[in-house]
Amino acid sequence: MSNQGVTYKTDKIMPTWEQLAEMGRDLQFYPSVTEHPKVLTQNVKGIPIFDEDEIGEHRQYFDTLLASVMAEGGSSYSIISAHMKYGKVYDLLTHPKIVACVKDLIGEDVIGWGAHYFCKMPHDPKTVGWHQDAGYWPLSPSKTVTVWLAIDDAAVENGAMRFISGSHHLG
Repeated sequence: MSNQGVTYKTDKIMPTWEQLAEMGRDLQFYPSVTEHPKVLTQNVKGIPIFDEDEIGEHRQYFDTLLASVMAEGGSSYSIISAHMKYGKVYDLLTHPKIVACVKDLIGEDVIGWGAHYFCKMPHDPKTVGWHQDAGYWPLSPSKTVTVWLAIDDAAVENGAMRFISGSHHLG
């Protein structure tokens, strides 16, 4: 069962291009500077983007959206292209703090081309092997960045993401 075209009580469907033009919203990215390191080193850890209250709001939104998708027959892995369907996800994708960090890594001209809410539920037997995200993307060359925004505490005990040091140099 597909959740495309379905409006949940918690959100609105992403407006059409015509509706966006009529809204008068400024949809441009603007240059910004962060205090974060410009080079990937062992000292670079997660970058806090939102405070606890803001992350709590995102978590509550995601939980409600996830429950709606799963009630419709979807899975915790099936909320893809979310920025095209849910206005709040689009706003998150284009959030100035997130865009600033991406610009620090790949330069000024950035395009937010995808957003995927992904949730591995407790005791889910599925595994994700070692990989580089760019291998899954329809882009060539793959001068691109994955922004992983954890809305739960990420720790070894609950299966946090792991990285292979230096693997970003391999393509």
